[in-house]
Amino acid sequence: MRITLSLIIPLLFLASCHRGKQPKLRSEKGLKVRFEIKNFQEKKGNCDKRDGDCAQVDMVYPIVVEGVPQVQQAINDSIYSFLIQTLVFEGYTGQFSERDLKAAAQSFLAEWQTANDAEPDNSSNTGWEVSVTGEVGLHTPKVVSITLGSYSYAGGAHPNSFVSVLNFDLKTGKNLVWKDLFTDIPALEKLVEKEFKKARDLPKNADLVKEGFFWGERFELPANFELQEEGIYFWYNPFEAAAYALGPTDFTISYEDLGKLVKKERIF
Repeated sequence: MRITLSLIIPLLFLASCHRGKQPKLRSEKGLKVRFEIKNFQEKKGNCDKRDGDCAQVDMVYPIVVEGVPQVQQAINDSIYSFLIQTLVFEGYTGQFSERDLKAAAQSFLAEWQTANDAEPDNSSNTGWEVSVTGEVGLHTPKVVSITLGSYSYAGGAHPNSFVSVLNFDLKTGKNLVWKDLFTDIPALEKLVEKEFKKARDLPKNADLVKEGFFWGERFELPANFELQEEGIYFWYNPFEAAAYALGPTDFTISYEDLGKLVKKERIF
């Protein structure tokens, strides 16, 4: 059974206890692309000691190794873009490859070394880390979903954890967005808002703004959704819809409940 998104974030806090553990790939016989799981690790300082003075990067993620070249390139660029963005403090404008990931990791470690040299007694310079766990979810002849969960700490009050889901069209390698898969976005928003309130144990007529959600703005669809066998999984990262302390919000809406709102022919 694959790891659900609701488990990825807390699992990442324990990443250092699960080095080398790889997600499993489903059978890809007859499908347009084939994935392999990659391991990437870099570290600097005394990382072998508990609470040691060090920084480390630990990533386990899927990469396309067979398929139409332009589709393979498009999917891998998106995956490497996510991985690199977890490591850079400012906007990244370089290329997307394993070599560029290594360069970004080295930059992250050098940033830690500079901060640690400047303030060696500062406790926020102990234990810098970026951990990513990625896996392949639904994989049909038409689409594939990739889930990437990230945990990072580089000083500050608390670490950051978030999930990104990439749903790819296997004909083009394009990352699918709401309008590609749904027929009526306003109607979809109403349905998702209803399920959001249910997930948060709020009454149907609750005012989400007054309840402290969406930062005083109107309701919005989440940045991430995952195509699954039985329906669409909706995921709001911490900070996306509410304060960090309230954590993420997630729920699934079945294809039956979505009805004609979803273009199932684009998925299966």
